[in-house]
Amino acid sequence: MRAPQAVRPHPLPTPRSPYGLDLPLNGEESALVRPYLRAHEDQQVRARQRQRQLALVLAADFGIDLDAHLFAAEGAA
Repeated sequence: MRAPQAVRPHPLPTPRSPYGLDLPLNGEESALVRPYLRAHEDQQVRARQRQRQLALVLAADFGIDLDAHLFAAEGAA
């Protein structure tokens, strides 16, 4: 009779840091943005849109021909 072979336990996983990976994060790949900064930028965009709309409405009402640089229409054709 043979002696029973010893059952080898599965190896434990390698220990990891509880703080995540050891590699530094790349800020350009991260989508995190401070909400107050985003709100401020959105507010500025809306203000510029209102200014352009007002300039176009006033120009249409008074028959004024606007150049593109007067109301910041960069991509208008």
